[in-house]
Amino acid sequence: MAAPDLGDEQWSQLLTHLVGGQRSVVKQTAVRVGNVLVIVSGLPGLVDANLEKALAKAEAVS
Repeated sequence: MAAPDLGDEQWSQLLTHLVGGQRSVVKQTAVRVGNVLVIVSGLPGLVDANLEKALAKAEAVS
């Protein structure tokens, strides 16, 4: 899986957990812009949908 093309550095991974027969997938994505690092974790679709918004919010307050 490729990390999104945002910022100076990007990193992404999928984590799969199996507990009591229930499987869940969590996506972690990290993006660095200058000295700002944003890490978003959660359901893959929600991470993808909210990453740019989280990055913009973090940059605005830094």
